[in-house]
Amino acid sequence: MRFAIGLDDFKKLRTLVDSEGRHNFYCDKSLLIKDVIDDGSEIILLPRPRRFGKSLNLSMLKYFFGTEEPLFEGLAISQHQNILEGWRGKFPVIFMGLKNLKAQDLETLTSSLKIKISDVYKEYEYLLTSEKLTVLNKKTIEPYFEPHFTDSYLTNSFLYLTQMLEIHHGQKVWVLIDEYDTPLQEAYLKGFFPESVALFKNILGALLKSNNALYKGVVTGITRIAKESLFSDLNNVGTYDITCNEYAEHFGFTEKEIERMCPKDHISALKSWYNGYRFGDGLTIYNPWSILHFLKKGYKLAPYWINTSSNDLIQECITADKLRDIHALIDGKSLDIKVEPYTVMNNLKENPSSFWNLLFISGYLTLDTDGRMTIPNLEVHDFFEKIVLKWFGGKQGETFLTDLLEDLILGHVLELQSKLQRLILETMSFHDVTERKQESFYHGFLLGMTLGLRDRYVIKSNRESGYGRYDLALYPKDTQKDPGILIEVKMGLKAKAGLQQIEKKTYYQDLQTHGCSEINRYSIAFDGKAVGLESNSDITTV
Repeated sequence: MRFAIGLDDFKKLRTLVDSEGRHNFYCDKSLLIKDVIDDGSEIILLPRPRRFGKSLNLSMLKYFFGTEEPLFEGLAISQHQNILEGWRGKFPVIFMGLKNLKAQDLETLTSSLKIKISDVYKEYEYLLTSEKLTVLNKKTIEPYFEPHFTDSYLTNSFLYLTQMLEIHHGQKVWVLIDEYDTPLQEAYLKGFFPESVALFKNILGALLKSNNALYKGVVTGITRIAKESLFSDLNNVGTYDITCNEYAEHFGFTEKEIERMCPKDHISALKSWYNGYRFGDGLTIYNPWSILHFLKKGYKLAPYWINTSSNDLIQECITADKLRDIHALIDGKSLDIKVEPYTVMNNLKENPSSFWNLLFISGYLTLDTDGRMTIPNLEVHDFFEKIVLKWFGGKQGETFLTDLLEDLILGHVLELQSKLQRLILETMSFHDVTERKQESFYHGFLLGMTLGLRDRYVIKSNRESGYGRYDLALYPKDTQKDPGILIEVKMGLKAKAGLQQIEKKTYYQDLQTHGCSEINRYSIAFDGKAVGLESNSDITTV
């Protein structure tokens, strides 16, 4: 098979051939057309993870409703002759993709949006010479063919276009909007999210609410924005996220499709790395981006999907108190988090539930058979480890955490405390930690930090040993090469008491049983941004 990965123009995918006349592989999703037609909702919102075929599916709808080109022969939709005869090529279609609409500030976003609108208008220049439009009609839309129109014209830009298209064609209009939330996520990162929501809410509200020229709209994105929603004023939206059975099979590959396209002797490896997500009531769906790369690269296992995005939004929203749960996920555990398949952007940092649901709806987590959130496969597992280590590197550079962990192993107490202090100061400057959750914050902080030693150590937390439960222990995989490490966490710079507690309750007993002849004992105490540290060989306090 010939794989054209990343090609999201349906016509090109169906018509381009190579020098030997081979067509591109296409996984037939054409019955999406029937489901969209049969859906009673006037506006259909379809949030899906990135690279799950959203753009390609919208392109398919554009060609089906807007042209009569012979692109659907042999596909499942061709078996529905009534749909082909009654719907194909019968409508004007507006397609607007927002995936590349990213800006540093509101002014730049507004300017870029006007360029986008002007580009869409230029596809319909025939309206300016249409005999069916009046002189007043033409004057209404003339400004939009150049990107320098007045900002006050933005609100009705697409509303006017649908109205003129209906007049010219004598038929209501399909509106397709791809990746509607991309500019909003970027605005969140750059600090002007409320203003960007207001901008798009005005435009989309005018276009989608009580617009008599609109036949139906289909909108895709990664997230479903809640509370400050663009669609809060609309009562005609049908939302079908990954928890819904509707449309579940139309985005991504089903297990049956995987089994048809992949040789049997490679299925097991494929599933270990790219195991599917549970959509709806349990339909298994695979990420097409990774699967197609796996097939094209001769069944080579690698993190293809994870490397297609900067993951800036997730990186921005990680705080140290979330690291304990991230560590649990990496260890193969699951989290009991209530599924709320919408994203409350304003409290992603403060509300862990919103953060985990962002990861869920974005494809970084899935649900196990008990309905608990878990990492779906090895590819995403690799992502979690890397993003935590990147978070710890921060402004200090890529080698900072490696050097810190080496100090931990070698017992370089002064150097270790100095680096911990620098790391805390940087972290605390970005993530406010309340007194109520300090202990959870710092315990999670240390747990996340030690992920950088997973190749050399087995990391355990809150386990029984001796006469009590230690906070954190690192069991070396090679006891001849590396020492055991025991860490007690204290609040209020009571590091000396922590070290005494380690000795009194012999927390090191389990490490001795493990075969450790050398054990580094640390008591690390935190008081706001100050770090105190004592070890079995050195004492130092800041």
